[in-house]
Amino acid sequence: MSMRLLIINPNSTTAITDGLREALEPYRPAHVQLNYFTASSRAPTGIRDFRTGVMTASVCFEELVASGAFEWYDGFLVCCFTDHPLQHMIREELGPTTDKPCIGMFEAGLSKGLIVSRKIGVLSTGSGPKPLLSKGVMNFLGAASSDRWVGGVTSGIAIEELREPGARDKVERLMKETAAKVAALGADCIIMGCAGMAGMESLVQAGVREAGLPDVRVVDAALAGLVMLVGMVETDGPRS
Repeated sequence: MSMRLLIINPNSTTAITDGLREALEPYRPAHVQLNYFTASSRAPTGIRDFRTGVMTASVCFEELVASGAFEWYDGFLVCCFTDHPLQHMIREELGPTTDKPCIGMFEAGLSKGLIVSRKIGVLSTGSGPKPLLSKGVMNFLGAASSDRWVGGVTSGIAIEELREPGARDKVERLMKETAAKVAALGADCIIMGCAGMAGMESLVQAGVREAGLPDVRVVDAALAGLVMLVGMVETDGPRS
């Protein structure tokens, strides 16, 4: 069975897509073809709030339709750690009876975290509170509150900095410091809350250990999404 999947970076920062490719390709099954999509320069370089989420979704959906992606690919992974509107737009376009699943790394990361741990937290980009993140988690859990969710902590890292060579030292330092803060809240599983963090599990684990806290599980939500998507497509039967 051959399979064609589209990995979607809904912002216009190509370095994020490059990081996704680097992190996911080692785990790509031999029968799976992964193609990578980056939003054009008409979209924001990062997704920070509701406004930029909607803007990126609009640009990406228009470009995906124009490219014929919905006819060509067997499944779609939206790589943004929010309840991104694009995944809902794609599902609506494909219809409720489609055999072409579309999932978000947000959903996949939370699902894996809840399965493998008692309490989950998110290491996020940006600064200050992220009410949309907490709201999205609670909507996913189907509850107004849950003692399994310790919260999300922002790192002060801009999305564009995650793959910028000149910001490497800053990114590594803040990833470690923020990981320790999430673990200190009681999380025994930390979900990396940005597609640009793909492959940075070792930094999270090092930050927790250096703070003298118990080891935690680390979930790369993009990788969790790939594994889940492959399984979902395979259950729909063989393809040519």
